[in-house]
Amino acid sequence: MKKFNIYKLISIIAFLLLIFILAVPQFFNIDKKKNAEECIKNMKIIYKAIERYMDEREINFEGTARDLMRTGYLKKTYECPGNGVGDKYFMSGNYESGQIIVKCPNKIKAQEENKKDFQDHELPESLIE
Repeated sequence: MKKFNIYKLISIIAFLLLIFILAVPQFFNIDKKKNAEECIKNMKIIYKAIERYMDEREINFEGTARDLMRTGYLKKTYECPGNGVGDKYFMSGNYESGQIIVKCPNKIKAQEENKKDFQDHELPESLIE
């Protein structure tokens, strides 16, 4: 019969520690909070780009992040990190009223389906100023 040595014990502890480390974000929603923060950061960047676009051109903005990138107001296009590739933000701006709207596509979809997902994917007014 083989003996139980220190190397086996260390291996078992390391394996259990690895499983614990991988499971922690699921229990505490760490990834969801990080995604929401990144989504809000993206929306703020887009908001500022639309604001500059309307100030310089003195016209309304109806378009996409690709339009802002093509005209030099954004360095890249942005997507919500919460649900994967292809989640483009809804954006528009009214020059005369100064109203700018930037919304997370995942939050819009969740609201349409009456789900409570992505509730924290919203650009707070305090971050805009």
